[in-house]
Amino acid sequence: MDQLALLTPVLVLIIWTFIIFLIMAFGRVSFMNNPQDAAESKDYRDHLPAWVNRTADNYNHLFEQPVAFYAVTLSIALINNFDSLVVQLAWAYALIRVIHSLVQLSINIVLVRFFLFASGWLIIAFMAFSQIFLN
Repeated sequence: MDQLALLTPVLVLIIWTFIIFLIMAFGRVSFMNNPQDAAESKDYRDHLPAWVNRTADNYNHLFEQPVAFYAVTLSIALINNFDSLVVQLAWAYALIRVIHSLVQLSINIVLVRFFLFASGWLIIAFMAFSQIFLN
């Protein structure tokens, strides 16, 4: 199987993270009078709309669990011993993270976010275990 097929969901998730960055930057710049106010996030957080803070939180979340996804996916691509199921799992993970972002930026129901978060970990774990125990 082609390594690009496995790495495309990684690249899509990186582009999604950039989109979230742009939304966060727009929100912060739009509601800040003085850029120096951003020197300490605790100092200006209470002065921003909730959607801007949720976007910033989501941006941070995209640098937490997805790092494990990136490491596992890149490792599998280097090993170059994977099948279409692993590619489908990588796409499922990327889709789950996009949905997680959309939930956090809109309805922000914590139990829905937690379900998506836990599902993401199950996918990452299965991808890793599949390389160790199923090959």
